[in-house]
Amino acid sequence: MGQSADQIREEIDQKRMDAADKIDQLRDQVQGSADQMRGQVQDTVEQVKDQVKGTVDDTIQTVKESIDFKQQIEERPLVALGVAFFGGILLGGMTGGGKQQSGYPQSSGNQNSSSGGGSGAMRSAMQRSGLEDTISNAAAALMGSVTDQLKNTLDKNFPGFADKMQSAQQKPGDFAEKSRAAQS
Repeated sequence: MGQSADQIREEIDQKRMDAADKIDQLRDQVQGSADQMRGQVQDTVEQVKDQVKGTVDDTIQTVKESIDFKQQIEERPLVALGVAFFGGILLGGMTGGGKQQSGYPQSSGNQNSSSGGGSGAMRSAMQRSGLEDTISNAAAALMGSVTDQLKNTLDKNFPGFADKMQSAQQKPGDFAEKSRAAQS
């Protein structure tokens, strides 16, 4: 048999130390790999976070630009002028512009005097010539177009907006009730 008990113990101790060294090496490799993976995950998270932040910032800027009336007016001054003109005509028509209100005293003089009666004569002439209908139709078409453009812009920048608006339109009641319906 050639080996003594001491030699066998030394050999066992040596193998234990070798096994412990290998275990330490494996542990270091696993820990290094875990640290490396953790670093890669953190880098990926930072990249995704930066991309999302950039996308949100771009969306916010787009919404601000599309809602910025001053910019819209500067970019399209003739459209703005037309909207203002037809809006004024619409408001005048809805509020009875040019007609005497019952709460104001009636003048006993000529309606066509310089105290505002000229606008009544002008309106009468516009009605007879059909110009008032033409302007009213053009104003209605323009308001419809502006409304559609606003809806499209809102739906583009706020997905699902059209559905919420439609549910609010179909719900009878006041603003609070319609608001609750649109939220559900």
